[in-house]
Parts: sequence; structure tokens; C-alpha cells
Amino acid sequence: MPSDLWVMFRPAAAYSYLSKLPCHATRWTVVRRPLLMAVLLGCAVSLMTEGRLTPRLALPAAFYWSFLPLLQVGCVAVSYRRARSPRSLASAIDLFFAGTAPWMLWLAAYTSLWALAAPPRAYNWSGYHKLWYGLAILAGCWSAYIDFCYFRLVLGKTAAGAGGSLLFHRAVCWGFGLAVFVLPGGWQTVASWAGL
Repeated sequence: MPSDLWVMFRPAAAYSYLSKLPCHATRWTVVRRPLLMAVLLGCAVSLMTEGRLTPRLALPAAFYWSFLPLLQVGCVAVSYRRARSPRSLASAIDLFFAGTAPWMLWLAAYTSLWALAAPPRAYNWSGYHKLWYGLAILAGCWSAYIDFCYFRLVLGKTAAGAGGSLLFHRAVCWGFGLAVFVLPGGWQTVASWAGL
């Protein structure tokens, strides 16, 4: 999907142009990019745990991780209801997911490390927390800018409205993700500190 690269490198110009194109949204339009994200997440889990792509790991992981694209679809739908966009909801969802390339590239780089290197070497390289966290922060900041451009240019929101939609989206998706993955481990850490 060449528009994904255009959105990643020049989001304002890309969304400005793409939002003016006639939309011929179908059911496939609304499903294709969220489904691609879920499949990529499932493949990443398989490659990082097994070192190769196996359907036995990739398919269930794609199903389990599908909550992330579904949450994003829900957040876009809420923002869409409060927008003045002439586009259909299906087209708006598709254009939103065109901006997920920074995260997907970061995930592909991290997954490649685990898939291509021997486990001891991958573990040592993954120990460069500052590098991986720095790259994740860079992907997160660029992704936030892309999403801001999306809310501003595709959904037609004011700068304040686009910022509010961006904050809402991040709070819901990151909040739920942290609750699922950090809260159980965080509770165990707090319990061990408290001697429970």
C-alpha cells in the first residue's frame, strides 16, 4: 500500500490529498488494515518466541492481539461521530490505519532481531534498552504527529479538537494495554515489596 509510506513520511500532504479523493469504501476497506495489524502482531509473537513463523503460534496470537486494532477502530468511530467529515466511517478507519507504519516498522526491527539472531545474541542485543526505548519513543512521537494530522485533515477537526481526539485515543489504547500487560505484573511487584 504505497499510500502508507506517503502518510508515514509526509502525513500532512498525504492526508490532505487522500481526504479529498472520492471514497468507495467496502467492507474489505474497513477490515484490511486492522486485520493486517493483527496478523503482523501475531507473526511477531511467533517469530520472537519460536524463531520462525508457525501458524500454531501466529494465528492465536493474532486473535489475542486483535483487541488493539479493535480499540483503535472504536476510538476512531467515537472521534468520527464528533467530526464534520464527508468521508464514510469505513474510509475514515482505513485512512487512520494507513498511519500505523512507524509502530509496525519498530516492531519489525525488534522482531527481526529475535528471528535472525541466535537467542543468546538476541538477548544481549535486546539488552540495549536505551536504544530500543529511544526508537520506541521516536516511533511514538512520529505516530502522534501522524494521528494529529489525521484528526485535523481527514476528520476536519480544529487543532484543539485534533489534540483532544489524539489524547482520547492514546488514553484509551495505552491505558487498556497497560492495564492488560503491566497491571498484573505491577501488582505482583507491589505485593512482593509489601511482603504479601
